[in-house]
Amino acid sequence: MSVQSALTDTGHPLGEPERGLLLPPPPPAPASVGRSRLAVTLYAVAGAITVLWLMNMANGMPESADDEVAYRMGYLLGPLILSVPLALIGLTVQLTTKQRRARTAENEAAARHAAWVGCHRVWQAVRLCRRCRVAFFPEGAVGPHFPASQAIEVAQLATWVTGTAAQAFGVPEPAGPR
Repeated sequence: MSVQSALTDTGHPLGEPERGLLLPPPPPAPASVGRSRLAVTLYAVAGAITVLWLMNMANGMPESADDEVAYRMGYLLGPLILSVPLALIGLTVQLTTKQRRARTAENEAAARHAAWVGCHRVWQAVRLCRRCRVAFFPEGAVGPHFPASQAIEVAQLATWVTGTAAQAFGVPEPAGPR
């Protein structure tokens, strides 16, 4: 019987561990655009400088013989002269690279979706022998010229489905865990 039928069979339900091993491959996550690593690094450096500056400000102005205004202004505002431009450069990098990162994320999502479609097609072709507790493909189930497979243990089904999808449809195997 097909794996789909075995999962929905109420007359002879599968045990929970076996049922979990026979579930279809989960759909891929949608595309998500991450932050630029360079921008995050610049933000972190600017933040660290600002935190150190705030800690110095909490301790108060040091007692010094020089009560010059330039010294006091440098002590009070010097770190900000470095941290504010770093944060602005980080923002500029973030905004200028956003379209490229979005395009890359969409291409990766499309590749993951193609791999998932292939895996799902293969999963739909899998048959389960309830008596032997093994899975297999009959000849021509995956494709018109695809040979029959040998019987495999249900525990190996996920790896077998992704490998067969890569072989049958030429889609790369997904990089992430199933």
